Amino acid sequence: MRQLFLMAVALGLLIPAILSSAIGFTMQRQELTSRFVTDQRRLLEVVALGMQEPLWNLSRPSGAPLIASLMEDSRVISVQVTDNLSNTIFMSAVRSERRLGEVEVLKKPVVYRGEEIGEVAIEFDRQHIITEQNHLLLNSALLLLIQLVCATLLIMLILHHRFLKPMQRLAEQIAALAGLRLDGHFEWPDNDEVSQLGRKLEATRAELKRLVDETEAKTLALEADISRRREVEDALRRSETKYRELFWSNLDGIVISTLDGQILDANPAFLNLLGYSAEQLKLQNFWTLLTPESETSERLKIDQEVLRFGFCDDIDSTYITRFGNTVPVNVKTVAMRDAYGRIYAVWRMVRDVSEQRAAQEHIELTAKVFDNTVEAIMITDANLSIQSVNKAFTEITGYRPEEVVGAKPNILKSQLHDAAFYRAMWQQIRLTGAWQGELWDRKKSGAVYPQWIAINAVKNTTGEVTHYIGIASDLSERKAADERIRFLAHFDVLTNLPNRVHLQERAELALQAAERDDTQMAVLLLDLDRFKLINESLGHSAGDMLLQVVAERLRGRLGPGEMLARQGGDEFIVLLPALPAGPSEVVRAAERILDCFAQPVELHGHMLSVSPSIGIAMYPDDGSDVETLVRNADAAMYAAKSAGRNNYKFYTADLNVRASEVLAIESQFRGALERNEFVLHYQPQVDMTDGRLLGAEALIRWNHPEQGLIGPLRFIPVAEERGFIVAIGNWVIREACRQLAEWKAAGCILPKLALNLSALQFRDPELLSVIEGQLVAYDLDGACLEIELTESVLMDDVEGTLQAVEALRALGVSLAIDDFGTGYSSLSYLKRFKADTLKIDRSFVRDIPQDLDDSAITRAIIAMAKTLNMQVLAEGVETAQQWRFLADEGCDQVQGYLVSPPLPAERFEAVLRDGAMLPSEMALP
Repeated sequence: MRQLFLMAVALGLLIPAILSSAIGFTMQRQELTSRFVTDQRRLLEVVALGMQEPLWNLSRPSGAPLIASLMEDSRVISVQVTDNLSNTIFMSAVRSERRLGEVEVLKKPVVYRGEEIGEVAIEFDRQHIITEQNHLLLNSALLLLIQLVCATLLIMLILHHRFLKPMQRLAEQIAALAGLRLDGHFEWPDNDEVSQLGRKLEATRAELKRLVDETEAKTLALEADISRRREVEDALRRSETKYRELFWSNLDGIVISTLDGQILDANPAFLNLLGYSAEQLKLQNFWTLLTPESETSERLKIDQEVLRFGFCDDIDSTYITRFGNTVPVNVKTVAMRDAYGRIYAVWRMVRDVSEQRAAQEHIELTAKVFDNTVEAIMITDANLSIQSVNKAFTEITGYRPEEVVGAKPNILKSQLHDAAFYRAMWQQIRLTGAWQGELWDRKKSGAVYPQWIAINAVKNTTGEVTHYIGIASDLSERKAADERIRFLAHFDVLTNLPNRVHLQERAELALQAAERDDTQMAVLLLDLDRFKLINESLGHSAGDMLLQVVAERLRGRLGPGEMLARQGGDEFIVLLPALPAGPSEVVRAAERILDCFAQPVELHGHMLSVSPSIGIAMYPDDGSDVETLVRNADAAMYAAKSAGRNNYKFYTADLNVRASEVLAIESQFRGALERNEFVLHYQPQVDMTDGRLLGAEALIRWNHPEQGLIGPLRFIPVAEERGFIVAIGNWVIREACRQLAEWKAAGCILPKLALNLSALQFRDPELLSVIEGQLVAYDLDGACLEIELTESVLMDDVEGTLQAVEALRALGVSLAIDDFGTGYSSLSYLKRFKADTLKIDRSFVRDIPQDLDDSAITRAIIAMAKTLNMQVLAEGVETAQQWRFLADEGCDQVQGYLVSPPLPAERFEAVLRDGAMLPSEMALP
């Protein structure tokens, strides 16, 4: 009774304590999980934010400290940063002591300036949460245990004082009953509740004694039955042991799975075959371990055979390993049934047939090699009777297999080798088992040919020769191929000129001769101007034809001992090995090269004027080795391009500084566009009669963070050469339209804004959509824009240019011909293009009215424009004398520093509000 009471009280205390502990544990676990999730997101946000600049600038060193500090967190298993632009892994880190617990991968895109440039993925280890939860559970259990112990001690103290003594005797009686000491007798003379219970227990004792006596009699029979049952269980256990030994020691893989693919068990051979541990395999569905074709095949076999007959032999299948590799296997399948005879699982014995498959493939491959190799193969027996030949043998010799099988190899004998040659050959074969060398044989047609043949003796296990195998290749083709390879190694395929390797060899010899004879030599590097434009507008085939024409013209202008080579692309190098006359002789050579470009080149129906830019480096002044001379000639060539192209420049030391500056500008272009470092300045264009503001020209500037404001002459040529000019031109169009819309909203209307377009920008198929899109986006009329094009751009592709101009006119955009008079100045094409404005180049304006030639040219341009009903605008007007001359000749508009320099937008707005800018030196007529 005391125990029952104790149990009731204990349960009364235990259940509330357990419930309260469970609720507290659940709340603490949720708080722990929430704190971990918060930490995960915080770490992910920090890494995504911190990797913006490193990923954008592709600077792994700047991102490495952040990754290293993140990996110090023991919860982080690995970090991976992916670059979306190249679709490659930018940075990654993996903890070497990788845990096997539960992991969680969180990903977040890296967004920089509104553009998603990459993605951060962090793999977290959740094992530490489980550990902390276990510690929390242990603490809760200990607290619960302490509460129960204290409650129990208190209850025992109460029982000892109030219930223990009255119930002591009852306990002794109960103990006797519990110990089955049934012979003793307890008297209960009192009539209280305990005595009543005691008397009932005494009655129970008497009845229990009777039952025990009966049980002892039945126990003997039960022991006999148990003994027989143990014998059966031992037999079953021995059978199961043998089964497990067979299961675990079998060299073939065994896997047991349910019909729906749940894996129940697998032996070590199967685990090793697919590379899984037992725990990993049980997490997989069996059907995911098969290729789709094999899954379809096995499911069909199970439905048609295993479910009907209980087994299926020899299923050829392909399984997939944990690492994604495929393994060819042969599968035997047996159905497993439950106690009711129903099939609930499938036993599969899986045998790896990779080696058998590889051996079969090797045999097939050997046969294919024999039939398809380009070398002739002959197999004879030990008596030199031909047993087999391949297709290449027939192609080389002309003999069909049926014509030579059974014959001797001497049917191919050419009679060009004496008997001693053949005796030495067979003597070596008998001694070493092999011979190879050059041999002349005779074809069926009677023609002799050289071949390289290898003869090998095939021996059996006892060392006796059973066959001879001869493998021969026709040396005539190989020799021709060797000659071709030697040509390709030293000559350019397109132009047949010496290539860079050949040039290097010849230049080294020339340097040695110049050093020995104490003479000078020169390297001339020439690059075709605007070759990229020809390639893009007329196609690469036209570019290749142009390179061939140029190579032929240059080859015809070479002097004795001079060498021409193709450096690569559109670059050529001329080597002048000995220069007794020094630089003057180099100048004559450069002039000869320029002269050969005087005549235009006809390509695909187009007459193209091609010009080179030539850089010259002299030995020993500009370098003592080939690499230095070529590098310095390259720098001089870029200087020639910057000086206007179609000329030559000698190398000077300051050109390397310019080359470094060009590289620096090129490397910063993309970032400059993205950081919005470019700005537009606006130079007014005014009416000469009253100074009224008629328009402006938008001129780009680079607001460099370190060098300040950079003019276009420093970076536009680099942009054209490196392919950035289209992106810059599109930016100019967008910014100009945006600024026009802003002025329009402020009540300042600019009648016309002129934009300069490069040749590449004008050929861009997206140009019209860009202009139209910006006009629509800012609600502007096309008449507010004027496109300025040079004559050379207009003449490159006349028909294409006419279509583009008509499309611009359809938008309302006007056309101005810039730098007129410096190019073709074709009156017929000028009539066809119907330009709205002719701009007189500043080179003609600079020296008027003092220079009579420039004055005459300017006067003629103005008169011609008037006749063709075009507006005339003179640019570069800087003096009052130039203004008066132009006004007297009837020029319509001027632009230049006499009126105003190019102004930033905020300053130009003030000019726009005034509406007129007549120079102070001039008075209205």
